[in-house]
Amino acid sequence: MELKVKESVYEPMEDSTMLLKEIKTRANGKVVLDMGTGSGIQAITAAKAGAKEVWAADINPKAVECAKENVVTNKVEVNIIESNLFENVPDKKFDLIVFNPPYLPSDGLNDDLRWSGGMDGIEIILEFFSRVGAFMSKGAEVLFIYSSHADPDRLKRVLGEWGFKLKVITKKHIFFEDIYLSSASRNK
Repeated sequence: MELKVKESVYEPMEDSTMLLKEIKTRANGKVVLDMGTGSGIQAITAAKAGAKEVWAADINPKAVECAKENVVTNKVEVNIIESNLFENVPDKKFDLIVFNPPYLPSDGLNDDLRWSGGMDGIEIILEFFSRVGAFMSKGAEVLFIYSSHADPDRLKRVLGEWGFKLKVITKKHIFFEDIYLSSASRNK
């Protein structure tokens, strides 16, 4: 895959690679939403893996521009929109929703949309999950990343209270933290 990243756009790293492996095996035939698309790497992967339809959204206009350029370069079809979480996402149901959010706790001084997930590191993730249910088809799955620095116990507890079943797919130790790739589905 050919990928270019612009300044102020999250450059794919280990967490992105963790997601890629799962998307390749899960996207075929599905309607996919890549929330916080950044460079578009997850959306492009889903399209190449045979997704029926792919949407990608990002709050950062530079990321939207970057993702559009990467989609053209990689000759895939992805609908890319600028959106603050679900604000501009079409009213439709998705089978697979991918979210590599900013997940590190804020230091309150040098916050950056690419990494700052709020004071505890889970505020953006919780805002996402407070709204994602309306966009999930029956049996849909959400793949998302979070950090050991972002209060994972509170995250699991709150999502459980909201009716989500969480499963850690993989965990990777990187520098000073553990990165988790998890799957969330609605409790039946």
